[in-house]
Amino acid sequence: MDQRKSRRTLIGVILFGLLLLASPLLWQVWTASTELDGKSQVFDVASPRPLSAVLACLVKRPTGGLSLSIVSPNHFADNTRGLVVRIEPRGQGSRLRAWMPEGVDLSAGERAQLESCAA
Repeated sequence: MDQRKSRRTLIGVILFGLLLLASPLLWQVWTASTELDGKSQVFDVASPRPLSAVLACLVKRPTGGLSLSIVSPNHFADNTRGLVVRIEPRGQGSRLRAWMPEGVDLSAGERAQLESCAA
């Protein structure tokens, strides 16, 4: 293999490696931008609780409450209801936001769980 060919091969391998390393970030950006299409924000509360406490509260599954699955760090979804929940770390506390499809609202149990997680 001559030097020019090996240099091209090396550049190709490096570019492919960079693409593989960037793929989780690209997937997260694409998911975040497309999953909120056609949805409206139904919950937005700043919480003084630390991020770990809010996470622990969200993954509980009380009767009539949230049934979330983890999409990515601080990002949850309930695909059957179309619910998207995100937690944004803010200094000592966090901000809890939820979106639902247009014309659909949170059930009383879902709202109660979100409020208790934020309180």
